[in-house]
Amino acid sequence: MKKGKGSQIRAKEIIIGENCVIGKNVKINVRGTFELGDCCVIGDDVTISCQDFIAGEYLFMADNVEVGRGGCNNPDATVTIGDHVGIFQNTVINPNSPITIGNDVGIGDGVMIWTHGAWLDVTRGFPSDFGPVTIGDDVWIPARCVVLPNVTIGDNTVIGIGSIINKNIPSGSLAAGTPCKVIKENIYPKELDVFELKKILDPILDRWYEILLPKKNITTVTFLKYDLTDNVINLGQDNTHKTYFFIGDKTIVGYQNDIAEDLRDHLRRHGIKFYNGKPFKSLPIL
Repeated sequence: MKKGKGSQIRAKEIIIGENCVIGKNVKINVRGTFELGDCCVIGDDVTISCQDFIAGEYLFMADNVEVGRGGCNNPDATVTIGDHVGIFQNTVINPNSPITIGNDVGIGDGVMIWTHGAWLDVTRGFPSDFGPVTIGDDVWIPARCVVLPNVTIGDNTVIGIGSIINKNIPSGSLAAGTPCKVIKENIYPKELDVFELKKILDPILDRWYEILLPKKNITTVTFLKYDLTDNVINLGQDNTHKTYFFIGDKTIVGYQNDIAEDLRDHLRRHGIKFYNGKPFKSLPIL
């Protein structure tokens, strides 16, 4: 583990996997278990305060994320996060009650997830709300959304930017608004044929090959193409070394070096993620 200057981790039990990075001025105060899987990254100026914080592999938590605030000392103030999750800048996660985030979830800049809300006198009829939040697998909650207590967001769901989610959202939905409403149901995931995939992949590959490689002074790549027959991206270097990125099962076969890792990271940035047990690595632009 690499830990930046001014960072501290306090917990009854600390479990950290391989190739993890914790940034500068990170303050982690967990009364129970703090656990990170392999290849996790926590950015600068992050604070985490709760009972238990357990995350799977490849968590990416950007700068200035805050886990805590009101009620974070409750015994059920737990945060459980699956694999391959991104939580971006300035997000607030309030675990007064349990928060569960599934696999392959993206949480955009400035999102707020609340499990409690109360201020005025409930004996005079004013509202209050306390309860858990559950987010399923393969969910995208973009910037400036607010998730309120007692909400479950189903698997394979996309939320519109700036939405306020105050009720359950069914799996496979596109939903947006303030308050959030389902716009389309049962539309995700979509089965794409190889011609649709080619239309998506060709511009992504062209950008890496034609624009980024020259700026990185990489001259050894001899070919890069999407093969419709095998549903695979073929990368060739020096006319001898070949790397195969299989789209279907997201596996990588063949020659792997820094250039292949740079392509893997480029694909990740466009939502096509290959996990091979290594941290993502991008070569610098010169």
